[in-house]
Amino acid sequence: MTKIVNDPEEFPKEALEGFAEAYSEYVQPVHGGVVRTAASPESEVALVVGGGSGHYPAFAGWVGPGIAHGSVCGNIFASPSASQARSVIRAADNGAGTIMMFGNYAGDVLHFGQAAE
Repeated sequence: MTKIVNDPEEFPKEALEGFAEAYSEYVQPVHGGVVRTAASPESEVALVVGGGSGHYPAFAGWVGPGIAHGSVCGNIFASPSASQARSVIRAADNGAGTIMMFGNYAGDVLHFGQAAE
């Protein structure tokens, strides 16, 4: 089987950087994921989605006008850390609060919960 990967250890980071570069009109990279490039009204509650990246950082595709304000992207088959979740939540916040959406996986529940605290 042929694989196009520079360094398996760097794959999640490089995939997210490539995604952000390809869609720079919609997203910008931050520690732990991506956030919208477009400004949102200050009264708008931010929506942050996220979880482990599985085979690729799929949650980043939900970020953009009319959808999510940010996406937390963990490592391959691993939950994002509380630090990553907190970073994206802070970057996406408009001052009106944030709703977090994530899978009911033990690592996601633990780390998103720690970020919320």
